[in-house]
Amino acid sequence: MEKQILIVDDCGTTRKLLSYIVRERGYRILCASNGIEALEKIATNPVDLIITDLNMPQMDGIELVRNIRDNEAYKEIPIIMVTTEAGEEDKEISLKAGVTSFLVKPITPKRLLYEIEKLL
Repeated sequence: MEKQILIVDDCGTTRKLLSYIVRERGYRILCASNGIEALEKIATNPVDLIITDLNMPQMDGIELVRNIRDNEAYKEIPIIMVTTEAGEEDKEISLKAGVTSFLVKPITPKRLLYEIEKLL
């Protein structure tokens, strides 16, 4: 059975780009535009990995990660934070919240796929 990945980003272009990269490698894709939508998606669709942005409206990536880590059913899902925020403080907050991997945009498809395959 192929693995399913949830991509969470408020930018439609970024969601499409990441979806294309990941789908080309044979993964199934779900998309959400913010943390609230992401939580709704994983409640009804099991996912093997989550790729999320940090800055999003309604519920940002940090709050999303904390919600996932606080839920027994989802707390083991690997989470990759892909963000333009390159500051050490953002990385530290993300990792403390429970992010498995932290990548700073722009990233290459090769780098993203390496992280995915390492975590799956």
